[in-house]
Amino acid sequence: MGERADLGLLMAACCERLVRAFLATLAEAGYDHLTSTQAITVLLVGDGANTVTQLADRLGITTQAVSKICGVLYTERLIDREPHAADGRSRRLALTREGRRVRDLMEGAGDEAERRWADVVGKETLETVRAALAAYAATPDPAPPPAPVRIRFA
Repeated sequence: MGERADLGLLMAACCERLVRAFLATLAEAGYDHLTSTQAITVLLVGDGANTVTQLADRLGITTQAVSKICGVLYTERLIDREPHAADGRSRRLALTREGRRVRDLMEGAGDEAERRWADVVGKETLETVRAALAAYAATPDPAPPPAPVRIRFA
């Protein structure tokens, strides 16, 4: 039996593999110009993150960077910016029909990646991994970094 594999490196490798699957699927559908951060932003907006601040928190980048990303996605007609009912200073983000198509393509790629993963480790094990990751992700970080840390994929 070899040395124990580093969990952080394994998770990063799995994340990179999933992002590559998303990007390959998008490229096949004619969206090869989208960056990984733009694609993940579409997923996050589709998952309910509907303000620049929420996206910045989830992505670990500045609101200025998210605003630029959203500007590109708006120009690409993947998101809309609507007035925010509770805060007149901010805009609520929502996917357009084309944005929902992009999200659906990525979710399909994610589903296929999960099927392949389940073929390797079994459905029960994959659900255990999912539950463990969800629990860890939901637990507050006892020592958050002084500045957002961003992991770049591709």
